[in-house]
Order: sequence, then C-alpha cells, then structure tokens
Amino acid sequence: MVSSPMTYKHASARYRQWYAKLLRFYPKAYHERFAEGMQQTFNDLCCERYQAGDRLFGFVLWTFADTIVGIIKETIEKENIMMNTILKKHGATIIWIITGIATAGTALLVKGSEYENAWLWVFSIGIVLAGFTEAYLKIKDQNK
Repeated sequence: MVSSPMTYKHASARYRQWYAKLLRFYPKAYHERFAEGMQQTFNDLCCERYQAGDRLFGFVLWTFADTIVGIIKETIEKENIMMNTILKKHGATIIWIITGIATAGTALLVKGSEYENAWLWVFSIGIVLAGFTEAYLKIKDQNK
C-alpha cells in the first residue's frame, strides 16, 4: 500500500530529522567524517522504498537498530572500553534488545511477501545467540 505523497513527505521528513539526531551520538570524529554520507544514503533509501511502494516504518526501525549498534561499537572503540567488560555485565540484555528490534523490523519488512515468516528465523537466531552468550559468560567466570 503506497501512502499519499504528502503523508510520505511528512513521515520522511520526520524520520530524516530523527536519523540526523541519532547520528549525533556517534563520537565527534566519526560523526564529522561519516554523518553527511550516512544521511544522504538514508534519504536515498527512503526515496527508493517509497517509489517501490514499500512502507518506511520497518526500514526505518531496522536502520535505527543497526545505527544504534554502530554507535555502541564506535563509542566502545573510541573510549577503549573492553568489550568483555560490557558483555559480562550486559551481553545477554544487549542481544535480547537487538533481537527484539531485528524481529520487529524483519516482520514489518516482509509483511505480505512470500517471506512473511522470516521474523521467526530472526527471533530463533536471537534466542540461540543470547543462550550462547549466557553460557560463554558463565564458563568464562568459572574458569577464573
């Protein structure tokens, strides 16, 4: 279902504003180097989705989740925070949050297509990853 051009313009403008604000959470050097190109790519992909008759919300949700993961990664690298420390404290929680967002995004992206049940695969993979993370952290703690 294609929305009207006015509805698309309003939603697209709002999503672009939110995305620009989200990009500000990247470390300053990263933001200065890549934000403009990332915004342009996001805008182009929104236009392509609209022209193809696809909904924007699922794409936007998926993109925002991916961007949040990138922000966390770049911030950790910038601050030289050890990934093991963060995983030890919040690893399974992070994976559960990413799984939820990825599942919702996948369900919205494939709704009405032949891949309508793809979200089940994403959810299943997330459960397995969360389980492996929990097991890995417990084994690692026992070996200390």
